[in-house]
Amino acid sequence: MPLLFSQISHNKTQILWFRRAVLAGLTTCTVLNILWCWAVLEIVPQTSIPERRLAAETITQPGPSNLSGPHSSASRLLYSNISLEESEKAGEIATIPLTKIINERYKAYSWLAELIQVFIAISVTVSFLVMGSAMKHTIDGLVSSVWSSRLEWLSKAWERNLPNKEHICSARGVAKGFMSLLAFLVIFIVSVCDPRGFIVMLDKVVSFSLNTEVGLFVFIMLRESREDRFQHLAIPLPVGDCVFSLSWLLPTYFLFAVTYDVLQTLAEVAHFLPFYSHSQEPHNHTGTGSGTAANVSVLL
Repeated sequence: MPLLFSQISHNKTQILWFRRAVLAGLTTCTVLNILWCWAVLEIVPQTSIPERRLAAETITQPGPSNLSGPHSSASRLLYSNISLEESEKAGEIATIPLTKIINERYKAYSWLAELIQVFIAISVTVSFLVMGSAMKHTIDGLVSSVWSSRLEWLSKAWERNLPNKEHICSARGVAKGFMSLLAFLVIFIVSVCDPRGFIVMLDKVVSFSLNTEVGLFVFIMLRESREDRFQHLAIPLPVGDCVFSLSWLLPTYFLFAVTYDVLQTLAEVAHFLPFYSHSQEPHNHTGTGSGTAANVSVLL
């Protein structure tokens, strides 16, 4: 949004339509996310059930009771074990089990599975372009800030040592390009060498950063914009007092999400600590029977 806002004219009409376009886009994304989550949870099982895999292995064993055709029943039971839990362990997105189930169980809607794949490819591409543009914009701002305060002498040396005809790009532009290339190269190396770690980084770091940015820094910017030292600036379409008072919802909502992310991460880290695993062993032994009974009840 900040990148697009810099491309429009600062008059009341264009800013008003820009706000309407942003609200329409957010509403569309909200509706699509709700429908997408509903469709995935309705079609794909959330948890895997070991008894189904056990039953499939039992049926495939040779014997006089299953000579009539065990293969179709076994494959059906094995296939029913696909779940969101298994996909998370394999580092897959929810689209993969969804398309598998559609292709196997609902062959008449195989075109829908292909459409979902295309939609996800477009969605991921747009997401990476948006996040990448914001990241490059941030890196350019940091380089410009550091350059103006500490590295201005390097720009003067660059212009002094090179003739005017060779000034294809400035020293600041070279520094911005190098830092952007370095940052994206690090992300590319991490994603290639450790895809699961990259997914964890996206899930934890990016979520934490965005929530902190909106819940804290954007809120501080909004409050600072009403200070006396900015009252002389002309604003084409100022926000009303009633709407501006809703800015307190930003830290309430997004900082709650930050706190939840931190507590969830600490809980996951504590889960892998030695003292935690030892303390959970007695509970696991006593809970085996109840877990089996629950799984059998689900199958029935």
